[in-house]
Amino acid sequence: MVIDKPHLVVKLHKRLLEVDFKKGMRKELEDVLEAKPKLRQSLGFLFQTAIPLDTPIKDIESVHVDKKGQVKIAIPWRKDLVIPLTRKESKNLVDKLNELIAIEKKAAPEDVVMVIKKPHFTVKLHKTLLEVDLKEGLRKKLEDVLEAKPILRENLGFLFQTIIPLDVPLKDIESVNVDNKGRVKIAIPSRRDIVIPLKPNESKRLVETMNEWIPIEREKALRDLQESEKIRKVFKPKIAAAEETAYRERIR
Repeated sequence: MVIDKPHLVVKLHKRLLEVDFKKGMRKELEDVLEAKPKLRQSLGFLFQTAIPLDTPIKDIESVHVDKKGQVKIAIPWRKDLVIPLTRKESKNLVDKLNELIAIEKKAAPEDVVMVIKKPHFTVKLHKTLLEVDLKEGLRKKLEDVLEAKPILRENLGFLFQTIIPLDVPLKDIESVNVDNKGRVKIAIPSRRDIVIPLKPNESKRLVETMNEWIPIEREKALRDLQESEKIRKVFKPKIAAAEETAYRERIR
């Protein structure tokens, strides 16, 4: 499912909810971070991949349409995510999300493979995704920046409700290695590389473990894609026939 709005695009995948900004909103965010060098230095690595926002379906506790007709998503240990859509769009998205959530809940829970705690953030490697979370101090600085920009907060606030912690599905990672400064460097297609400032020995451990799990997740994603293609091929003639029938009815 895809919902295209003036400032954002919502894409619902089989295991992921993706919310992306249009170009104008991206630029406003970049301008805010550019005006705060210290904040950019501390949080820059996190925001390199914060847009688009990817929320794994398995992390969603509940989703419903609120009194204003918006989509309200509850995720444990985070503020609720509220996506401003029309009431009809919200209902369609919520119905489909609830179907996918039920499927994900039947699957076995994913275990944490590795945890690296730093002064300002924590890195958690799960079997299916990499999670980076900020400590309370930096979280407060980010809130203060958004609070000082009412227009930006009004347009972008719903997205920042859930970008911390940042979740990067392992299947989306093209490559991961230790750079010449001993940091973890992660390449993700169509985004800037994410660089996590760790000690060389921490980086080495994390990269080695990630490279064990990334091929497994890619293989799962490939199987899902192949299965989707099979289903599409089976139903494509029926869909085409139904569309042709509907067209003929309209022009009568």
